[in-house]
Amino acid sequence: MLNVYSHTCPDLTLIDLPGITLIPIAGQPDNIEQITRDMAMRYVGDPRTIILCVVPANADMTTSDGLRMARKIDAKGIRTIGVITKIDIMDRGTNAKRMIMN
Repeated sequence: MLNVYSHTCPDLTLIDLPGITLIPIAGQPDNIEQITRDMAMRYVGDPRTIILCVVPANADMTTSDGLRMARKIDAKGIRTIGVITKIDIMDRGTNAKRMIMN
């Protein structure tokens, strides 16, 4: 939880969405993928939302559901900030700068 107090700042709400669940596990409905996609779209679809699109550095960015969703909703990238995580476990020889700049 993050609390910021100021009489000169607008309200800010941070929402950490789960990843898109592709395969249901015990107790989850068969349509869990659609449920998690719809929930994410409900939040990122709001034009007042700033999208922090988190992509692990040890995965291929071109397969990121989150990045695809952000590009669909915010095609010009005006309100999307890319966040690369797990850079410390990238494969040896991988160029992190190229990943960030590309």
